[in-house]
This record gives sequence, structure tokens and C-alpha cells, in this order.
Amino acid sequence: MTYMPEVSDDLPPGERPMIAVVRAVPGHEAQLAAAIATLTTAVRSEPGCVEFRSFREASNPGVFQLYEIYADTDAFRTHLATSHVAHFFTELAQHSTTDAAALTQLVEL
Repeated sequence: MTYMPEVSDDLPPGERPMIAVVRAVPGHEAQLAAAIATLTTAVRSEPGCVEFRSFREASNPGVFQLYEIYADTDAFRTHLATSHVAHFFTELAQHSTTDAAALTQLVEL
């Protein structure tokens, strides 16, 4: 599986909002939740991070949603190059059925 999302050059300028839906391997919900909590703390300290919030679905505790906003596309590219993201991708490989397609770029209305 590929975990590194491709960042298109045709994204609109300005803030870069996105959402990712991450699904745990059955029985790995706690490990994935811990990895997401660690990632959340690290990403929030990135200079280009405007917002990073992580959620667990109330009706399905094995599904997590990550809501992210970066200052711009370059800040998102910088985010992807951090060691904490690389470590998180390692955790995803062990505890998730998710790949790069889980990330959806958003355009504000």
C-alpha cells in the first residue's frame, strides 16, 4: 500500500483543508488511536499547521477522521516530509487498512 499522498500542483492558493478517514484493522483500534493521538500532538506544533483535529466515529470505534488545515500547499508538503508523519505511516501499515486514497483535499465554498 502507498501511504504518501500525491500533492497536485493545481490546488487552489491559500489555506489547504483536507480530511482523512482512517480504518483500523479489527483488534488494532487502541494502537491506531494511540498513533493518531501522538501524530495530532506533533502536527499541531508545525509552523504551517492552522488546525489538526482527530476524531473517532461514535457509531464505529474502528474508524477515525482527521480534519487538517495547513497554511498553504507548501506547508502541507513540509508536513509530509516530517519524521512524525513518516513514523505515523509506519503505524498505519501495522494497524490500518487505509492507504493514501483515504485523504481527500477540500475546497472551501
